Amino acid sequence: MVNIGETLKTILINCLPLTSKKQQIRNSFFKEYLRVLNATLKSLPDAKSSNDLHHLTYFNIRETSFLPSDIVQEARKDVWAKRKTVNNRFKRCSIRLNKRWFRFFTTDRATPSFKITYAPHKTFTIPIAIDGGYDRFTCFLDDGWVIKTISLLDSKIAVAIDKDFEVPANISRYVVGVDVGSTTLAAITIFDTLENRVVKQLYFGRDVAIRQRRIADQRALLRSNVDKGSDQAKKSLKRLANKQFNFVKTRSGQIAKEIVELAVKHSASIAIEKLTIRSRKHQFNKTANRKINTIPYAQLRDFLISNCAEYGVYLDQVDPYHTSKWCPHCGAVNNGHATSNYALYRCKECGLVVNSDRNASLVVAIKSALVRENSQGLTNLFSQFTRAKVPVNGLFRPDDKFLSCAVHDISPLMESPFR
Repeated sequence: MVNIGETLKTILINCLPLTSKKQQIRNSFFKEYLRVLNATLKSLPDAKSSNDLHHLTYFNIRETSFLPSDIVQEARKDVWAKRKTVNNRFKRCSIRLNKRWFRFFTTDRATPSFKITYAPHKTFTIPIAIDGGYDRFTCFLDDGWVIKTISLLDSKIAVAIDKDFEVPANISRYVVGVDVGSTTLAAITIFDTLENRVVKQLYFGRDVAIRQRRIADQRALLRSNVDKGSDQAKKSLKRLANKQFNFVKTRSGQIAKEIVELAVKHSASIAIEKLTIRSRKHQFNKTANRKINTIPYAQLRDFLISNCAEYGVYLDQVDPYHTSKWCPHCGAVNNGHATSNYALYRCKECGLVVNSDRNASLVVAIKSALVRENSQGLTNLFSQFTRAKVPVNGLFRPDDKFLSCAVHDISPLMESPFR
């Protein structure tokens, strides 16, 4: 049986200027959607869940709005998704539409267009600009991608497309371990599971942290001017935030592509930690939270998922438990860094000193290989670790009984790649 996985992409395409009548219809559509958003927002304090918010608002809004039920539901989802960030009211919005409420077609004059249904039996057409963005969009359609939803923006349309890919088997000899961090976006280790050795170690995205720190200093200066009442500083701050977002997104995509190309070159699988660190950021101090906020982990992960699906590379998201603390030389579990230098990993048992990011990426690769071999009922990888006799129990949670028992019973051995 072949496993099938769905991959999503979003393509931004530009719209041509609308006629005055179409512009009027579009404006009324956005105005009504914005009204529904703010009407729903008023009931947000009384709702304990998205379902509660639905029951509190849906019927009253349906009686007073010309919007279809699906679009009213999308407004409620938007309010709930932004409940922690929105202040008193929504000032701008985008409108997400499913397949029932739009149709992509080409006019008799060969102009690509979207026909939008904004109310029952009421439609208007948005013409699309034929440019680089549209060419990229059509290339995906020709390659078998299908339009799933669209989101109407100010002068653009964000088109979500999807495609089903076969999930590749996890049988590669090599594993590319990826450690995502604040100083180096992606530290890479290519690990040979057959010979138990490190093939190559690389750093990707150090420029991202440098640029982010520089932009953070500029934003701090602009904020001080905004506090003094400068409108120009407020506009500059917004432009700088957009510039930072675009830079980080672009570099994340480029680095993900480089990692996948590296995996294809070595016929390797890719392993990355399955992190939920942002949900726990309140546990850290202010400085740590600031660093966490600069790590585009989810963005890099999503780019990796998309590229791996396209190139037929297996992506393994491993449990991050002790991946930054475990020593591959002796198997001890340490603090994860030297006391005086957070960039270095120091083992108190064997004295190993190595770059923290480099060590973590190696451990991620090793853990992925161990989990794979154990889940497939194989023991050859465990039995290969025959020289240094390194226990790997410290890599797994105490309540992970299946893996802990398997590792303990096999008495795995590991050769240090640092010798």
